[in-house]
Amino acid sequence: MVDEYTLIQRAKDLGYEAEIYSVKSKNFQVKRGEQFYSFNLVDQGYGLRVIKDGRVGFAYSTVLDEGILNLAIESSKASKEDKFNVLPSPEKVNRINLKFFELNEVREKVKEYEGVLGEIRGFANVIAEYYEFTVSEVKVISTEGVDVNEQRSLGSVSVVFNFKRDDFITPEFYEGITVRDLSKLDPQKIVDEARKKGEIFKKRTVLDKKVKEAVFTPKAISSLLSPLLSYAVSLENVYRGKSTLKEGEILSEKLNIIDNPNINWAPYSRSFDGEGLPSKETRIVSDGKVTTFLSNTYWANRAGKANTHSSSRFYSSLPVISSSILDIDIAPDAEEDTVVIDQVQGVHTSNFDTGEFSVVGSVAWYNQVAIREVVITGTLKDMLKGIIGGIGKDKEVKGNVYTRSLKVGNINIA
Repeated sequence: MVDEYTLIQRAKDLGYEAEIYSVKSKNFQVKRGEQFYSFNLVDQGYGLRVIKDGRVGFAYSTVLDEGILNLAIESSKASKEDKFNVLPSPEKVNRINLKFFELNEVREKVKEYEGVLGEIRGFANVIAEYYEFTVSEVKVISTEGVDVNEQRSLGSVSVVFNFKRDDFITPEFYEGITVRDLSKLDPQKIVDEARKKGEIFKKRTVLDKKVKEAVFTPKAISSLLSPLLSYAVSLENVYRGKSTLKEGEILSEKLNIIDNPNINWAPYSRSFDGEGLPSKETRIVSDGKVTTFLSNTYWANRAGKANTHSSSRFYSSLPVISSSILDIDIAPDAEEDTVVIDQVQGVHTSNFDTGEFSVVGSVAWYNQVAIREVVITGTLKDMLKGIIGGIGKDKEVKGNVYTRSLKVGNINIA
């Protein structure tokens, strides 16, 4: 077995640009459902990208040896020559702290979290509880001088539950928190949210009219808006004509959206991207105007745009463009006086090229009374233009969005 530096030098001696992206992780999981599971997992892997004469090759393995280099070189022979296939030069990385705990600390924490979440079993039917904690080391080195690494911690607690009422069983609710810093993980918030849902779903009614606006909670925004928006702001999709957004167009007035990987306690934060380039905040929408699309080295070169260092990957894949944490901000000047959407289903059926969607609001309510499943239709662009304002002062991270609840018009709910 050879180390990364030896293999990189070997590739360079053969006339290749080369890059190794490696991940080493330790993971502790607990699942409580009909049965109890506890796992201790260790994973490591190496992804090797080689480039010569504009031809790119790639291979990955859990073992680093000459074989992975041979496979990468062999695969490059099937690649088409493309002058934009190059590795980036190194840039200074401003490190943020992303490791907040060791795995040996979390076992007692799990017992503490289980004790708090056990309160939910007193008023709801708990289907499953999940506890997962990971400490990983990510490293990127290349023949061009990139040499960065950092350790990252990640912890999550979640619960799935429903309520049995006299004449109906509610939908399944999913509530969870994922953070890098366990001091930000308060399981009592999950209990409080579950109790709130229990009160709302004491009875259920039918929405007997069509409405054109709704309040989307951070969880619903993460499920619906985030995947559509992340697709639309990729420079690759813009270049290919597959995005519904255009640079310079105006969306909702006073809306700001920043891709911000520097919120260190949030999941998807990072000091550097998948190519080892320093993370930086990218203002996608500024005062309602679309200003910047996210890019990596290849698509920045091909489109003649600045590289926003938005490359994401795992060791088993080549770099792709991806948002990190979408920080959505608009003035909190709206009232929760309409339908509230908390969970959606079916986003994968949307037309991502046009931004059109038709999804089910599986958890929704009006005037604090649950309503039966509603169908929500619209387009990404209309939804962004229809953002009226925020609800409340506090923002929260759900998935890869950092936002408060948003009141949105320009949609159809029935």
